[in-house]
Amino acid sequence: MRSLAHVHPAVDTFECREGLTLCRGRMEYPFDQAGRGWRARSARAGERDPSFRSISSGCDRVRHLRDDLVTGYRGRTVEDVFCGREAACPSGRCYVLESRSPVMGLDDRDPNRAAAAILADLTLVPGIGEATGRRLQRQGYRTVADLMRHPLYRRDAARLLDSVAGRDTRGLVEWIGRRHRRSDPLLLEASRFHAPETLVFLDIETLGLSARPIVLIGLARVEGGEIAVRQYLLRSLDEEEAALTAALPDLEAEGAALVTFNGRAFDLPFIRERLACYGIRADLAAPHFDALLFARRRWKGPVPACRLSTLETEVLGVEREDDLPGLPVVEHNRQDLISLVRLFALLRGDGGR
Repeated sequence: MRSLAHVHPAVDTFECREGLTLCRGRMEYPFDQAGRGWRARSARAGERDPSFRSISSGCDRVRHLRDDLVTGYRGRTVEDVFCGREAACPSGRCYVLESRSPVMGLDDRDPNRAAAAILADLTLVPGIGEATGRRLQRQGYRTVADLMRHPLYRRDAARLLDSVAGRDTRGLVEWIGRRHRRSDPLLLEASRFHAPETLVFLDIETLGLSARPIVLIGLARVEGGEIAVRQYLLRSLDEEEAALTAALPDLEAEGAALVTFNGRAFDLPFIRERLACYGIRADLAAPHFDALLFARRRWKGPVPACRLSTLETEVLGVEREDDLPGLPVVEHNRQDLISLVRLFALLRGDGGR
């Protein structure tokens, strides 16, 4: 879901958002002269504004953390740090980590509730706006099914009815997205055509914002009342193709739906780009529910920033310990996936919430 500071034991290299690179114990500043000038201005600003000094102190803390991590992980392999297993696939081998956590009440699928909510919205039919919808309701057209007896709207109403009857979630997501905003609660209702076990929660970690390798692919599914997390971690960058190939069966499983946080703008385009880099054919055509869009609609006012970490604290009441840039990316990714499952359940109003 994000690009972050990353320690990779296999290459003994650390990169952070500031553009600093520590390689084999040596600090490199690509734009050292500009950096010195910026630090001098920062020092002068700190003398005038105490709040600026706190920002500078935070940056120093991250630098110290970076140096400590590089020292602590140097010479250690992924297998030394994480307990997982090696998995083989046609593209090679990759390292897989698996864990389980308690799930917080994702309701079972409820196609009748989903169908009722969708068919109650007359404005889903092209040509019907809010005013026309109210007029039609006064005339006795209460649902999309009622429009089958309307000479002007019955053809489009029949198409929508067919999609609902066939439980074509992908088509319904596209249809609702064309008629309403991508954050419309009707999209959450459409997800009820899927059993919790068919929802695939996705979160990736990368070495950059584009044209950079994915270093971790995290997937979570609900199994036996628990959140089952499977993470494909690169031990070296040449394992990226194998990790992508290993994750594809979940992403393209028949009847599955994807749930992400900002995946519409980041995770899925990034995965498509990396798949294309290796010439791997994939549709990634499963219905997709981006929880960020629904979260913004619901909590944009009360919550200062709709980042997952903020929602985790402000909405879910979860406080992570020592969650700083550069701490083990595996654990951060796992916590992101668990919080994403719980946030999605809350957005849908599952478990009576």
